[in-house]
This record gives sequence, C-alpha cells and structure tokens, in this order.
Amino acid sequence: MLDQQTLHRRARRVLPACLRTEAVIAASGEGGRWAGAGGTALAGLLLPLRHVHRGGLWFRLASETRAALRTGPMRFLQDATEAREGLSRHGVPMTWGPWHATPGDAPAHRYTSGSRDGRARLWVLPETGVVVYAWDDRRGLAAEESGRCR
Repeated sequence: MLDQQTLHRRARRVLPACLRTEAVIAASGEGGRWAGAGGTALAGLLLPLRHVHRGGLWFRLASETRAALRTGPMRFLQDATEAREGLSRHGVPMTWGPWHATPGDAPAHRYTSGSRDGRARLWVLPETGVVVYAWDDRRGLAAEESGRCR
C-alpha cells in the first residue's frame, strides 16, 4: 500500500506546478460517492487498477500559494496552463484554458479553468485555501497579478 505522501504526489500531477498543495483532503468517485481521503479510498481513484470515469479531488493549498493568491490571484494564475505531469507515466501533461473569476458572496471569489479537452475543471478557492480538481471522462464539464504562476 502506498503512503499518504506518495498518493498526494500522484494526485497533484494534474495541477499546475505553481498551485502548491499540502494534502488531499477529500475525494469522490463514480456517481458522486465520497471516497474519503484515506489511503485505500484515494488509491482506488488514482491507481490504474480500474479506471474511474468521474470524480473529484480536494486539495489543501500550501501557505505560500494562499499568500500569492491574496496579493494578485489573476496575475498569479494567468500562466497556470499546464499540469505538472501527464496522467500516465508517458502521457503528455494536461493543458488548462484561461482562468476566470467567479464572484461569490463578497469578498469571496473563486477562480476556475477548464482543461482544453473539456473533461476536467479546476476551482481555486483562496478564502478557504482549497483547490478542487473534477473530471468526467464520459462528457465535458461545463464552466460555471506580484507573482505569476509558472
């Protein structure tokens, strides 16, 4: 069995490198069923033993990422257009489209980007220190500037 740190490292490969995270805090699989963030549940979503066509992962943002998002979120995110790694060992990294601010109850905002293939979406919620990655391989997911993300 893989440890939590290894599972977190494997899960975050879909995120742009500048979105540093500390841990996976929640996960859901097929049909929206909560898989939890424990090692067994997370491994079931991440390992290629059986492909999970739809799900989501919630990550806790690292403190330096939260600080950068407070000072200029759109500038920080504007270059966050490529995932750290491909989904498979030899796959090309996922590419992300332009980021958009989605206002919520003032002053809370969230920022969202969709994968170029339309099958995944990222939401960054700076107020709560969370980034959410959701995917649906069977159909596309509709959408709802001192440092820069590279």
